[in-house]
Amino acid sequence: MTKRRVTSKMVAERAGVSQTTVSFVLNNVQEANISEETAARVLRAAEELGYVRDSAARMLARGVSDNIGLVLTQPHEQVLLDVYVASLLTGIMQIMRPAGLRVIVELTDGINVKETSNSLVRGRAAAGLIIAAYHPSPEDVRTMRALAQDGYPIVSLTNLDPLVPSVTAAGLSGVHQVMTHLIEMGHKRIGAISYAPEDHAFGARKRLQTYVDVLQENGLHFDPSLIAYANYNAASGYAAAEKLLDLSQPPTAIFGLNDVVAFGAMAAIEERGLRIPQDVAVVGFDDIQLARYATPALTSVHGSDIERGRIAAEILLSLVRGQVPEALHVELPTRLIVRDSSNYPAHGA
Repeated sequence: MTKRRVTSKMVAERAGVSQTTVSFVLNNVQEANISEETAARVLRAAEELGYVRDSAARMLARGVSDNIGLVLTQPHEQVLLDVYVASLLTGIMQIMRPAGLRVIVELTDGINVKETSNSLVRGRAAAGLIIAAYHPSPEDVRTMRALAQDGYPIVSLTNLDPLVPSVTAAGLSGVHQVMTHLIEMGHKRIGAISYAPEDHAFGARKRLQTYVDVLQENGLHFDPSLIAYANYNAASGYAAAEKLLDLSQPPTAIFGLNDVVAFGAMAAIEERGLRIPQDVAVVGFDDIQLARYATPALTSVHGSDIERGRIAAEILLSLVRGQVPEALHVELPTRLIVRDSSNYPAHGA
């Protein structure tokens, strides 16, 4: 049997007051000058009926927006087609929609986080912000810290400052797992497809450095020619793989720093009549849904961006409501899912 929704009108009838008075009491509007006896009667009626106030309505009554802002520092022209962004939004919406909040997506050019944040904050266009800073500058970090210190609800998807709540993925651990797996399979020449130097997102730079570190930890020579650059799409992954395969000593394995780039690399390998993984192994990152259905199925690092968006939204919602989140900094684990694209010994191994 469906439980009947308790409304403010029902509370007003139980307390013997107007709905306006109920609204004033429940939203703690001091200027209304409601007597203590009346306020107590309204609160008692609300408790007896089990009345739950709507978050969005309550914020609007306080002059606070019922919008949440997702600020993306724009890394490429097709950012809104990025699987990462779609997954984040899915997770965020799973939390915000039931709470009665809308999500505004704001794009910046990577250096105007301060301008965008301030316009949203000062104009009360958003009750809080989730910031995905692909290219965080020192000014961006200072802006986020200042907003957090001022008590404005904000969550970053990169851990940039201890004062700014954050939700991140253990991406470097994932890279370490990939490289260890490929080295254990006997690969010594491992190509990496990273993002272009002029478009090096904060996390991508760290992943690439970890790639180099793991090679050296295992006594393998780092060859700069084994790094090719791409954007965030399959076409650029294809072009990058072509450059690697044209080397006089091509790699026996290719690691794409996201799955879509890895799919492009797989197409380039197969068009040359090479076999995956017998001739060239391929590994991606993010473990998007298509990875398990590719032919061959793509080995990838799993770290749910939907869950990341969901947790970021939960933290932000707590801050918007004036509550203390269970944790201000969360790092989600990653794990390597080994599939057919790499599960084969390298030549001579």
